[in-house]
Amino acid sequence: MSRPFKTADELQDMIVEQASILHGPWPSGMTMFVFDDAYGWSASISRPASEGDDFYRARTLDLIRTLKVRYDLDAPRL
Repeated sequence: MSRPFKTADELQDMIVEQASILHGPWPSGMTMFVFDDAYGWSASISRPASEGDDFYRARTLDLIRTLKVRYDLDAPRL
């Protein structure tokens, strides 16, 4: 079964939106980068500035793992 394709921007928007719904507003100063990797795609989130940010970051990384199995990255393949 093929998964729907999303651009990196679409995936990033989806992650921020769902994390905000589940855990409250995206922490100010926290950044995320969605990129193509050897396994499809991944996302990197900046280091947390507080304990609350650390919880938010950990839950968002869990969300990313869930989305990785649902969506493929729409990126040029060499």
